[in-house]
Amino acid sequence: MTYSLPTEMGIRNNNSVLRLRTAQPERRPLRGLPQSRLCEAAYLGHNSQIHEYRRAIADMPLFTDAFCAIARGTLISCETGPIAVEDLLPGDRVCTVDNGPQTLLWIGSMSVSAQGGNNPNNSTTLSRITADSFGLGRPMPDLMLGSSARLLRRDPSLIAALGTKAALAPVTAFIDGETVLEITPVTTTRVYHLLFSNHQIIRANGLEIESYHPGKDVRTSLSQEALPLFLDMFPHITSLGHFGSTAYPRLSKNDTLEVLAA
Repeated sequence: MTYSLPTEMGIRNNNSVLRLRTAQPERRPLRGLPQSRLCEAAYLGHNSQIHEYRRAIADMPLFTDAFCAIARGTLISCETGPIAVEDLLPGDRVCTVDNGPQTLLWIGSMSVSAQGGNNPNNSTTLSRITADSFGLGRPMPDLMLGSSARLLRRDPSLIAALGTKAALAPVTAFIDGETVLEITPVTTTRVYHLLFSNHQIIRANGLEIESYHPGKDVRTSLSQEALPLFLDMFPHITSLGHFGSTAYPRLSKNDTLEVLAA
């Protein structure tokens, strides 16, 4: 059953957030959608006000991928220095690889555990990248990522495979049991994702990963009934067009394994 919890709105003032709780309209349950999962998000509204919500979303990758990329405690490179992902607020200036500091517009999060949240049939694993796996300080220290995280890769073999010098690859494709490990959380773990005005590459513990983007096929993947529910997760935008294009091509897990084996 899909349900709503009270929303919190906040205004950032002198490095603090003042929150006001407001009720959200009831949402009618939709037939045919999977079980729900509780998520939270904060976004930058008009006049630089920070608004927050806490609600249930459909427990399916198209929805949950927006909340499941960066584990709590990860250090994100920002204009003022490294900041733990859980301490970021909309309006913060995050350093990007290609476009310098960019304003964070939206940050979402959810809890993952061995039981898979509200759906006992959907367990969730994390990927731990051990320090220096991709070069000195990449990452440093160990980096824990969620199931929707993608890494920026600049492998020479990509030129032959895709005609591009760089591409985004799912972190799960790099699991080898040695430098990249699949981890099943013993206790509940909070994971996050970040959204900017455009798709960006950011540094997490010194390793290049992507910011959130639903993908170029999202329009055809959403039913007429699911589209407004999906957009409702991002109150600061009004259409799918606001996500823009992806910064780099994306590889599937199988494509990544083929490239790595080349």
